[in-house]
Amino acid sequence: MKKKQKLVYLVMCALFAALIVVMTFTPYLGYITVGVIEITTLHIVVIFASTVLGFKYGAIIGGVWGLTCIIRALQMGFIPFQNPMVSLVPRIIVGLMAGLVFFLLTKTKCPKAISLGVSAFIGTLTNTVLVLSMLKVFGGFEVLFGEAAKTIDAIIATLIGTNGIIEMVAAVVLVPILYTATEKHFKKALSK
Repeated sequence: MKKKQKLVYLVMCALFAALIVVMTFTPYLGYITVGVIEITTLHIVVIFASTVLGFKYGAIIGGVWGLTCIIRALQMGFIPFQNPMVSLVPRIIVGLMAGLVFFLLTKTKCPKAISLGVSAFIGTLTNTVLVLSMLKVFGGFEVLFGEAAKTIDAIIATLIGTNGIIEMVAAVVLVPILYTATEKHFKKALSK
Protein backbone atom coordinates (compact mmCIF):
# COMPACT_ATOMS: atom_id res chain seq x y z
CA MET A 1 0.00 0.00 0.00
CA LYS A 2 1.38 3.41 -1.00
CA LYS A 3 1.91 6.18 1.56
CA LYS A 4 -0.87 8.30 0.08
CA GLN A 5 -3.25 5.34 0.12
CA LYS A 6 -2.37 4.61 3.75
CA LEU A 7 -3.10 8.23 4.59
CA VAL A 8 -6.51 8.03 2.89
CA TYR A 9 -7.34 4.87 4.87
CA LEU A 10 -6.24 6.57 8.08
CA VAL A 11 -8.37 9.65 7.37
CA MET A 12 -11.39 7.49 6.51
CA CYS A 13 -10.86 5.52 9.73
CA ALA A 14 -10.73 8.80 11.69
CA LEU A 15 -13.97 9.94 10.06
CA PHE A 16 -15.75 6.72 11.01
CA ALA A 17 -14.32 7.00 14.55
CA ALA A 18 -15.61 10.57 14.82
CA LEU A 19 -19.02 9.42 13.61
CA ILE A 20 -19.07 6.77 16.36
CA VAL A 21 -18.22 9.39 19.01
CA VAL A 22 -20.86 11.85 17.81
CA MET A 23 -23.53 9.15 17.55
CA THR A 24 -22.71 7.77 21.00
CA PHE A 25 -23.16 11.06 22.80
CA THR A 26 -26.07 12.43 20.77
CA PRO A 27 -29.34 11.32 22.36
CA TYR A 28 -31.45 8.96 20.25
CA LEU A 29 -28.87 8.68 17.51
CA GLY A 30 -26.40 5.96 18.55
CA TYR A 31 -28.63 4.47 21.25
CA ILE A 32 -32.40 4.58 20.92
CA THR A 33 -34.22 3.92 24.18
CA VAL A 34 -37.74 2.50 23.95
CA GLY A 35 -39.06 1.63 27.40
CA VAL A 36 -36.64 -0.85 28.93
CA ILE A 37 -35.09 -1.74 25.57
CA GLU A 38 -32.06 0.16 24.30
CA ILE A 39 -31.38 -0.34 20.61
CA THR A 40 -28.00 0.60 19.19
CA THR A 41 -27.31 1.82 15.68
CA LEU A 42 -23.56 2.01 16.16
CA HIS A 43 -22.99 -1.56 14.99
CA ILE A 44 -24.16 -0.43 11.54
CA VAL A 45 -21.33 2.12 11.36
CA VAL A 46 -18.77 -0.46 12.49
CA ILE A 47 -19.99 -3.08 10.01
CA PHE A 48 -20.17 -0.55 7.17
CA ALA A 49 -16.65 0.72 7.96
CA SER A 50 -15.29 -2.83 8.04
CA THR A 51 -16.77 -3.60 4.60
CA VAL A 52 -15.32 -0.40 3.12
CA LEU A 53 -11.91 -0.33 4.84
CA GLY A 54 -11.33 -4.00 5.68
CA PHE A 55 -11.30 -6.07 8.84
CA LYS A 56 -8.21 -4.44 10.39
CA TYR A 57 -9.76 -0.98 10.30
CA GLY A 58 -13.10 -2.53 11.22
CA ALA A 59 -11.52 -3.81 14.43
CA ILE A 60 -10.16 -0.32 15.16
CA ILE A 61 -13.58 1.28 14.62
CA GLY A 62 -15.11 -1.45 16.78
CA GLY A 63 -12.54 -0.56 19.45
CA VAL A 64 -13.62 3.09 19.29
CA TRP A 65 -17.22 1.95 19.75
CA GLY A 66 -16.19 -0.14 22.75
CA LEU A 67 -14.29 2.74 24.35
CA THR A 68 -17.21 5.14 23.88
CA CYS A 69 -19.49 2.49 25.38
CA ILE A 70 -17.28 2.34 28.48
CA ILE A 71 -17.22 6.14 28.78
CA ARG A 72 -21.01 6.27 28.41
CA ALA A 73 -21.39 3.52 31.02
CA LEU A 74 -19.23 5.49 33.44
CA GLN A 75 -21.32 8.62 32.85
CA MET A 76 -24.65 6.84 33.28
CA GLY A 77 -23.65 4.40 36.01
CA PHE A 78 -24.19 1.21 33.97
CA ILE A 79 -21.75 -0.83 36.06
CA PRO A 80 -21.73 -4.04 33.94
CA PHE A 81 -20.82 -2.09 30.79
CA GLN A 82 -17.82 -0.49 32.52
CA ASN A 83 -16.09 -3.86 32.17
CA PRO A 84 -13.94 -3.91 28.98
CA MET A 85 -14.74 -7.62 28.51
CA VAL A 86 -18.41 -6.66 28.11
CA SER A 87 -18.08 -3.39 26.20
CA LEU A 88 -14.74 -3.33 24.40
CA VAL A 89 -13.72 -6.84 23.35
CA PRO A 90 -17.03 -7.82 21.68
CA ARG A 91 -17.10 -4.57 19.68
CA ILE A 92 -13.57 -5.11 18.36
CA ILE A 93 -14.57 -8.62 17.30
CA VAL A 94 -17.69 -7.23 15.54
CA GLY A 95 -15.53 -5.12 13.21
CA LEU A 96 -13.09 -7.94 12.71
CA MET A 97 -15.75 -10.58 11.92
CA ALA A 98 -17.89 -8.41 9.64
CA GLY A 99 -14.86 -7.30 7.62
CA LEU A 100 -13.41 -10.79 7.44
CA VAL A 101 -16.71 -12.35 6.34
CA PHE A 102 -17.15 -9.69 3.66
CA PHE A 103 -13.58 -10.15 2.44
CA LEU A 104 -13.97 -13.93 2.22
CA LEU A 105 -17.37 -13.73 0.50
CA THR A 106 -16.07 -11.28 -2.12
CA LYS A 107 -13.52 -13.95 -3.10
CA THR A 108 -16.42 -16.23 -4.08
CA LYS A 109 -19.06 -15.73 -6.77
CA CYS A 110 -21.53 -14.53 -4.14
CA PRO A 111 -23.31 -11.31 -5.22
CA LYS A 112 -22.05 -8.23 -3.40
CA ALA A 113 -25.47 -7.42 -1.89
CA ILE A 114 -25.64 -10.92 -0.38
CA SER A 115 -22.05 -10.63 0.89
CA LEU A 116 -22.93 -7.32 2.56
CA GLY A 117 -26.13 -8.72 4.09
CA VAL A 118 -24.35 -11.80 5.43
CA SER A 119 -21.55 -9.60 6.84
CA ALA A 120 -24.14 -7.39 8.55
CA PHE A 121 -25.93 -10.46 9.92
CA ILE A 122 -22.70 -11.99 11.27
CA GLY A 123 -21.50 -8.67 12.72
CA THR A 124 -24.77 -8.05 14.56
CA LEU A 125 -25.01 -11.64 15.75
CA THR A 126 -21.42 -11.42 17.01
CA ASN A 127 -22.25 -8.30 19.01
CA THR A 128 -25.43 -9.72 20.53
CA VAL A 129 -23.98 -13.12 21.42
CA LEU A 130 -20.68 -11.84 22.81
CA VAL A 131 -22.15 -8.98 24.86
CA LEU A 132 -24.83 -11.25 26.36
CA SER A 133 -22.28 -13.99 27.03
CA MET A 134 -19.94 -11.56 28.74
CA LEU A 135 -22.79 -10.12 30.81
CA LYS A 136 -23.65 -13.65 31.94
CA VAL A 137 -20.02 -14.63 32.63
CA PHE A 138 -19.22 -11.46 34.59
CA GLY A 139 -22.52 -11.29 36.49
CA GLY A 140 -23.88 -8.27 34.65
CA PHE A 141 -27.48 -9.49 34.76
CA GLU A 142 -27.38 -9.66 38.55
CA VAL A 143 -25.96 -6.13 38.75
CA LEU A 144 -28.54 -4.78 36.31
CA PHE A 145 -31.60 -6.61 37.66
CA GLY A 146 -30.61 -7.74 41.17
CA GLU A 147 -32.17 -10.88 42.61
CA ALA A 148 -34.97 -10.61 40.06
CA ALA A 149 -32.48 -11.67 37.37
CA LYS A 150 -32.69 -15.26 38.52
CA THR A 151 -36.46 -15.37 38.46
CA ILE A 152 -37.11 -13.43 35.29
CA ASP A 153 -34.45 -14.88 32.96
CA ALA A 154 -37.10 -15.63 30.34
CA ILE A 155 -38.34 -12.02 30.32
CA ILE A 156 -34.79 -10.69 30.07
CA ALA A 157 -34.00 -13.11 27.24
CA THR A 158 -37.15 -12.03 25.38
CA LEU A 159 -36.36 -8.33 25.75
CA ILE A 160 -32.77 -8.78 24.68
CA GLY A 161 -33.76 -11.13 21.87
CA THR A 162 -36.20 -8.52 20.54
CA ASN A 163 -33.46 -5.93 20.75
CA GLY A 164 -31.04 -8.17 18.81
CA ILE A 165 -33.59 -8.92 16.09
CA ILE A 166 -34.35 -5.22 15.55
CA GLU A 167 -30.63 -4.42 15.36
CA MET A 168 -30.02 -7.32 12.97
CA VAL A 169 -32.81 -6.35 10.58
CA ALA A 170 -31.62 -2.73 10.56
CA ALA A 171 -28.04 -3.76 9.78
CA VAL A 172 -28.95 -6.30 7.09
CA VAL A 173 -31.11 -3.70 5.33
CA LEU A 174 -28.95 -0.58 5.80
CA VAL A 175 -25.39 -1.84 5.26
CA PRO A 176 -25.99 -2.99 1.65
CA ILE A 177 -27.88 0.24 0.89
CA LEU A 178 -25.12 2.43 2.36
CA TYR A 179 -22.38 0.46 0.64
CA THR A 180 -24.09 0.52 -2.75
CA ALA A 181 -24.83 4.24 -2.48
CA THR A 182 -21.25 5.16 -1.57
CA GLU A 183 -19.20 2.43 -3.27
CA LYS A 184 -18.15 4.53 -6.27
CA HIS A 185 -16.95 7.40 -4.06
CA PHE A 186 -15.09 5.18 -1.59
CA LYS A 187 -13.38 3.17 -4.36
CA LYS A 188 -12.25 6.39 -6.00
CA ALA A 189 -10.89 7.81 -2.74
CA LEU A 190 -9.22 4.57 -1.64
CA SER A 191 -7.58 3.85 -4.97
CA LYS A 192 -5.57 7.11 -5.07
